[in-house]
Amino acid sequence: MGRTFRWIAVAGWIAWGLAAPGAVADVEAVNAETPWRAYLVHGPNLLREDGALKVQQRHRTAAFDPAAPDDDKNRFTRMPPANWPKADFDDTCWARYTPDDLLDYMGDYGIAIFGRAWPALLCIRTAFGVADPAKAADVKVEVTCLGGGVVYVNGREVGRGFLPPGALAPLAPAQDYPVEAYTTDDGATALPVLQSTSEPDPKWLGRYRKRVRTFSVRVPGDMLVKGRNVLAVELHRSAVAGPLGRRGGWSHLGIHRVALTGRRDGGLIPYAEAARGVRVWSAAAEEQVTDSPPEQSLIRRSMFKTFIWARGMPVKGIRMGNPFDPVRPVRMATPRNGVCSGQVVLSDPAGLADVTAAVGPLQGPSGAVIPAAGVKIRYAVRHAAVHYCDALMPDPPKGAKTVPVWAIVEVPADQAFGWYTGRLSLSAGGKAFSVGVQVLVTGHVLPDARDFTSDIGVMHSPDTIARHYKVQPWSDAHFCLLEPSLALMGQLGNDGLHVQVITRNQFNWRTPLVRFVKTPDGLRPDFTVLRKYVAAYARHCAAPKVFCLYIWDANCAKRVANVYEGRQIPSRAFTPRMPLMVEAVDPANGTVSEVEAPRIGDEGSEGFYRALIDGARQIVEQRRWAVRSIMLGLGGDNRPSQEAAALMKQWAPCARWDLLSHFSGDPGALFYRGPLLAQLKAGKLIAVGGLEVGLKEHPWTAEARVLTALQIEQRLANPTEFIEFGTARWLWQDYSPPFVFRTLPLLWGNLGRIGLDFWETARDAPRNKSYFTQSSSLTVAGPKGAVPTVRFQMMREGVQDMEVRLAVIRAYDKLPAEKRPPYRALLDELIRRMDGGRYFLSQHELGYDWPSYAARVQEAAAELAGVHSHATWQRPPK
Repeated sequence: MGRTFRWIAVAGWIAWGLAAPGAVADVEAVNAETPWRAYLVHGPNLLREDGALKVQQRHRTAAFDPAAPDDDKNRFTRMPPANWPKADFDDTCWARYTPDDLLDYMGDYGIAIFGRAWPALLCIRTAFGVADPAKAADVKVEVTCLGGGVVYVNGREVGRGFLPPGALAPLAPAQDYPVEAYTTDDGATALPVLQSTSEPDPKWLGRYRKRVRTFSVRVPGDMLVKGRNVLAVELHRSAVAGPLGRRGGWSHLGIHRVALTGRRDGGLIPYAEAARGVRVWSAAAEEQVTDSPPEQSLIRRSMFKTFIWARGMPVKGIRMGNPFDPVRPVRMATPRNGVCSGQVVLSDPAGLADVTAAVGPLQGPSGAVIPAAGVKIRYAVRHAAVHYCDALMPDPPKGAKTVPVWAIVEVPADQAFGWYTGRLSLSAGGKAFSVGVQVLVTGHVLPDARDFTSDIGVMHSPDTIARHYKVQPWSDAHFCLLEPSLALMGQLGNDGLHVQVITRNQFNWRTPLVRFVKTPDGLRPDFTVLRKYVAAYARHCAAPKVFCLYIWDANCAKRVANVYEGRQIPSRAFTPRMPLMVEAVDPANGTVSEVEAPRIGDEGSEGFYRALIDGARQIVEQRRWAVRSIMLGLGGDNRPSQEAAALMKQWAPCARWDLLSHFSGDPGALFYRGPLLAQLKAGKLIAVGGLEVGLKEHPWTAEARVLTALQIEQRLANPTEFIEFGTARWLWQDYSPPFVFRTLPLLWGNLGRIGLDFWETARDAPRNKSYFTQSSSLTVAGPKGAVPTVRFQMMREGVQDMEVRLAVIRAYDKLPAEKRPPYRALLDELIRRMDGGRYFLSQHELGYDWPSYAARVQEAAAELAGVHSHATWQRPPK
């Protein structure tokens, strides 16, 4: 479907150029490469019933006044600022898209809609150049869209199409569509709703095409100025005036193409000409910047594009910023003892050479300084797993056309709060640039990452590292390569340590941390590797809340329990498909081999499991870690049976279970219909099978949306005895936008199955994976181990954001009740922001000015801590 419209667009260009024989070719001042800033408003469906406008409210309709869209009952997301079309409007917080991305997300024959939120108003803007306004004649803007639109140049309306004349209300509808745009040949049956991967039936193609409208307007020369000019298009939806069918509808608002052209000698600056050469341009840390955009649409990679998880979908990314946009300082904010990051981008369509970057000390209040050593310079490089520049490398790539330069600032806990400023010096291709750096250090002091109170579960793969670097597992070389991964786990405040015991398991790990020695009395555990690994882990991470011995798999038992969507089976017969295997080491020569181990309940199993768990307990106690952290895993929907649970309770009374499950048949969970178990008490979870749960890992939570401040308050006031990791498995993929990784920790304050270094390995080797999430690696393989990515950095700052939120809640909870509402409202603003970006345009949340919001929450935390500062995000240095 997308290919069809791109061909129509190309054909339109050709026809336009050939319309007048002998005419001078047009100059494209805005073309198919020009990036756009976009802002979307959405809300309930708009209907035309008996000539009147109605909004859909669940199972009824209500009258609608387009001039009053902010009525709470109508539930529209916030309107853009009134001055958004003006040339001096600061649009840097609006998400930036290529024309291809806008077409993918808001084009076609009306994107499929299966929920209650419908696109209502789309505002897009870009800049173009004029060399001589006096020569600017025959300047034309042509718009192809769904619905209708208004065109502005430098804040003044130029013209409109498919909209009534006169003053326009914020959500005034465009002209209705004829019934033929809705129905098949019989005039009554609704046309099928087209999803992102479907093409229209050729016999109805003409009817689908009636949804797409084109209008053009001419730009008077007196509206133009020399240099930078701004083109803005305000797109309005049409009301639904025909049948949609029972399974959804199609958006009556969309954008296909906008072109601004003039005569070759007409004073316009061709966009392609302006984009030549080495340039530096601004980009938000959360944006997707790419060296080479993928040719195919990325939203077609997931069947979930049309569902509520669309916010995790990617755009192709921006290869080059608009040459007519100003270069702004790199602005960041962080609490004390925190980290922040920002980027600026170098690009040259012909290829960059000799790229360098350096930053000096950042000067702050009253002579305070962030030394240059406190600012890391990294270069974001594209790699095979992600379509945008992602790997944060210490050296710039060779021959790239686009190189994002990142500044990552870490400040100590005793840093003076206030604004710090400096300069970032850049060079490429013999040209030098200087960009301002502004860092707001807010007054709140974060704890060290190892003391974070949010629950974060990072999964890493020693097996993948050994395989990738071709080193002997658990050799000195292997442990050296593990250090970067463990350090990065510590930066996220990791809370879980999985001790691999069995070899054939969910992760495809073949390098267990516990080996065994064959003796006449059976297999005896050898903890040499585990002790060394625990020592390395402790250098970087806090004492784990979860110390899980991975000893169980559904294929390693003859009886299992089972829960799924209401099933509650505490025990049933099961036929394993493979034996339970562990790794044995020969003390004489150090060779290792796989051997079969007894299943729970088999002959010899008591001695096997007692020795294993007692030895692990000794290691935990020697480290002065909590014995309560010891858990057994890994159970799922198929999990240990009642019989197995009873035996393990005898052999390991200290141990609870780590279950990765839907929990849809367990007490208190969705779909559960049975009685509460006798052992259940407040804050404790006894799962089907009689398993006391120590770690509850699940693909979703009961709160599918972001937790409100009140819900977090209640959770803090009523702690559980078990740890909870939600995996948010459909909300993120490896190729999701950076902003998704920044906001994931804020959903519930807990997140698990964070894949750190499950890299692709040789084709003939099994892929290691962090199961139950779609993201497997937040790092790439560097020369000496794992190297962080943009996605990792965003998640690191997202975990930090959650810690700040928790600090705000704990602090205002001590205030009188009448003083708490403003702080609750500030935190709950996050829900509106994230809900606003859940559908349609993947990066829409950025339009709500995320950096400003994050800084405001930090400032609130400082205020509640009694730290007051005149330095705020809203008053940056001049």
